Amino acid sequence: MKKIIIFLIGTVGALAILPLIGNEYVKSHIEEKVATLDSYGLGVEKHTNDSSYLSSKQHYEFLLEDGDKFLEYLSQYSDKQIPKYVNAALEGVLIGMDVEYSNIPFTKAVSIDIYPLALSPKMAENIKQDDITFYTYLEKFLESKGILYHINYNILSKDFDGYIKDVKETYTLKDKTELLLELKKAIYKGNGDLIAPNSLISNIDYIHMKVKNDQAEILFTLNDLSSSYTFDSQFTYLSGGKVKNLDITIDTDDEDIALKAKDIQVNVSSNDQGEKAELNAKASMESLDFKSNKLIFKTKSFAYDIAANEIDKKTFEKLQTLMAKSNTQSSDALSKEIADTSIDLLSKGLKLKIAQWNLEDIILNETQALGGFDVKMDLEIKEDPALASKLQVSPMLVAQNIDMVLNVKISKLIYANLTANQPMAGTMAPYMKEDGDSLLFDITFKKGELKLNGKALR
Repeated sequence: MKKIIIFLIGTVGALAILPLIGNEYVKSHIEEKVATLDSYGLGVEKHTNDSSYLSSKQHYEFLLEDGDKFLEYLSQYSDKQIPKYVNAALEGVLIGMDVEYSNIPFTKAVSIDIYPLALSPKMAENIKQDDITFYTYLEKFLESKGILYHINYNILSKDFDGYIKDVKETYTLKDKTELLLELKKAIYKGNGDLIAPNSLISNIDYIHMKVKNDQAEILFTLNDLSSSYTFDSQFTYLSGGKVKNLDITIDTDDEDIALKAKDIQVNVSSNDQGEKAELNAKASMESLDFKSNKLIFKTKSFAYDIAANEIDKKTFEKLQTLMAKSNTQSSDALSKEIADTSIDLLSKGLKLKIAQWNLEDIILNETQALGGFDVKMDLEIKEDPALASKLQVSPMLVAQNIDMVLNVKISKLIYANLTANQPMAGTMAPYMKEDGDSLLFDITFKKGELKLNGKALR
């Protein structure tokens, strides 16, 4: 009996201190992440803690003190270049974060709200000078958490999900310009660290923006936007996106422009896990309608599929790192290093393949169907350690390094429009091949010799 009592007392005691252990575990995890952000220019301006026995709440306010350092940090985890002007817009921004979690370990995801609290001083001053009333409106909008990211994060599994708060705001500036911003049902989920997730899937039902005054009206609408991203490393990733409908209209006193696109899909991937690196890009679009006072056209079923492979991995990684560095730095020395590394990459050899680049039809003025085109290509740049020195003497010296096979099928009407008023177009007649309403151009370049449809071009 005595042993049972001791066991029960021990068990109850262990359960009693679990919330204390859980609090310290989550707290230390948060403090570790905050310390990382601080080391990259995002310093803590304010921190408050409101903890009870079973749950904890913490509030942070971060000030972006060093935009260059923070963008350099973000660039490590991005396959896209971050524009340098972003620094000017972000430096000095105040960001709020509310964290709430259960002190009982792993029973509930950590709840996080992130929201901007104040604009950067430079941006704020510019807006104040233009329209002080609008600045006051923006100030109140941000203080009310008008833009808010909510995240539920499981520290153990690193799974997360969340949403961006719906936005529907209208405002009229002092010059009578009307502004409208609307965002509906933006949700996401993924896995990994929040700054650099291993995977991320997002969906947005609706984005709409309007700017209207006496001289013009600009409308921008996106429906059903989705994206996915898988990130194994800076050099191995897969990203894709889809848009159901994209509408842009610009109405002015001088001209009206309307653009509508349907079913846009884009996929980009990079892989350096093998002996050689490779890049792939695919895209498609069901239709594109464009109307203006001077031009009306519609395209049907556009797509491309392009791949580069047999890329030297070490040089490719170096070039990617330099390109990321150029996002936040600019110098003649860095530009020269990027150029030299690009030439070095080509000197190691690579292959480029266009498996698909085609368009089903172009329709002008809603009545004139011009037909389409289809392009395929295989290009190989052979390894040549002397490439850099040859380029300094003459680019023609590297012609022997290139093998290319290019197949083009293009409608006669598109070709006629492209070559109208081109005196040299007539010299192509002896080389042409016809295929119904299309022209065929089979172009080869091997051992420095260029041929079109089997005939050498001189």
